[in-house]
Amino acid sequence: MKEQAVLRASGLGHDISSRTLWNELTITAEPSAAIAVRGLSGQGKTTLLRCLGGLERPTRGSVHVLGTDIHAAGSPQQRRLRRDVIGFVMQDHAVVPEWSVEQNLRVVNPRGLTRRELDLRIAAALEVIGLGGQQRTRAGLLSGGEQQRVAVARVLVQQPRVVLADEPTASLDDVSAGRVRDGLDLIRQCGGAVVVATHDPELLAWCEAEVDLSATHPSNRCS
Repeated sequence: MKEQAVLRASGLGHDISSRTLWNELTITAEPSAAIAVRGLSGQGKTTLLRCLGGLERPTRGSVHVLGTDIHAAGSPQQRRLRRDVIGFVMQDHAVVPEWSVEQNLRVVNPRGLTRRELDLRIAAALEVIGLGGQQRTRAGLLSGGEQQRVAVARVLVQQPRVVLADEPTASLDDVSAGRVRDGLDLIRQCGGAVVVATHDPELLAWCEAEVDLSATHPSNRCS
């Protein structure tokens, strides 16, 4: 039996003032899918990811996460979905500079894990992104690329069903960009779907489908 789509957006449209960013947009993300979101600067790629994750309400249409309309759900259910089901890797890293790397990863606090299990998951995630053994390093001492890797490690610890990533390799050196791609690839190998806004040729090639926001009725299609 076919698995339920992790994320499904239907008839999505969004306006800012009198300008339509995109309209009649459709996205279906199955388990282990990798979908690229493409578009010119100002076409609303970040806004789309925020709408998919329930952080912003679209002007039109619906977003279902594991069958739940995230914008019709109450605040407690939205928080549960963002804690357990949806992971974010945004451009600002969302890393607390005064905290250690470990503290920044521990905040996701996956349910049902013992402290020992969480410690092991954190250590494994840091190895994947090339920061093994740096649990106690203050995050503010890391470079921008390393902080972005910490953001990816956070979703590896969380193990969500879908990851929404906004230009995760932009302005990174080759080493950091490669580690970020490794982390996203592991999420996919573990059954998580990835929706990524990107111009990175290697990430675009890695994705199996794309949404072009320049299209009249954007939808994910095989690339």
